Amino acid sequence: MAFFRAVALAFSMFSRLPVPRVAWSERHLRYMLCAFPLVGAAVGAAVGAAVALTLARADGLLAALCVVVLPVAVTGGIHLDGFMDTCDALACHAGRSERLAVMEDSRAGAFAVLGCALYLLAQYVLALVLCRTTAGRERLAPWACVCASFVLSRLLSALAVAVFPAAKERGLLRTFADAAARRFTAVWCVAWFAAAAAAMAWCGGRYGVAAAGAQAVTFAGYFGMTKRQFGGITGDTAGWFVQVSELLSLAAVAVTAVWS
Repeated sequence: MAFFRAVALAFSMFSRLPVPRVAWSERHLRYMLCAFPLVGAAVGAAVGAAVALTLARADGLLAALCVVVLPVAVTGGIHLDGFMDTCDALACHAGRSERLAVMEDSRAGAFAVLGCALYLLAQYVLALVLCRTTAGRERLAPWACVCASFVLSRLLSALAVAVFPAAKERGLLRTFADAAARRFTAVWCVAWFAAAAAAMAWCGGRYGVAAAGAQAVTFAGYFGMTKRQFGGITGDTAGWFVQVSELLSLAAVAVTAVWS
C-alpha cells in the first residue's frame, strides 16, 4: 500500500495526470523516487500512441509535433522549467554561489528562453528525421526505443538523487534525498536500468544500444558538470538531465536510422 501511495505522490508531483490525493509524509516519500520512472512510462505510452496514430495518416509533421508537445503536456513542463533555470545558471560566468542564486530566480533570462527554443526546435527536427527515415515494420524498433528513453531518463535521475551529492542544504530535491531509502533506491534504479537497456538491445537492436548508450553517457557527463559548476545536483539540474538525456537518446536513434 505504501508503494501505491508513493506512485500517486510521484504522479501528482511530476505530472498533470489525475491521481488520488496523498498526504506528504516521510513514509510516502521514502519510495517516491522508485515510482518516478512510471511517470516516464506514461509519457512514453502517450508519445507512442500518438506517433502510431498520426504516422498512419500524415507524412510525419504531426507525429514530430506530438513528440514535442505531449511530454510537456503530460508533465506540465516541470522538467523543462528546470532545464531553463539551469541554462541561465550555466551562462552565468561567476562562482558557484552566484550560479545557484541565478538558478533560484523565478524569472526566465535570455539564455533560458534561447535554450528552450533551441531544445524544442532540435527535438522537432530529430523526430521529423526519424519519421521520414523509417517506414513499415522498421518504424517499430526505433520508436519503441525513443518511448523507452522516457523511463530510462527518470531511472537515472532518481539514481542521481540517491547517490550524487546535493548542491544545497535545503530545497525540494534535498527533501526527497533525505527522505528516500537511498540504498534501496540506488539498487532498484540500477537493476531496472540494466534490465531495460538489455531488453532494448535485444528487441531494438542497434536502436536500443544507441538510446541506452546515450543515456549512460549523459549520466556520466551530468555528474561531472554538476560537480564542477554547482558542487552537486539540485532539483533544477535534475530537470535539465531528464530533458537532455531524452534529447540525446532521440538524436542517437535518429542518427542510427539515417546511417543504417
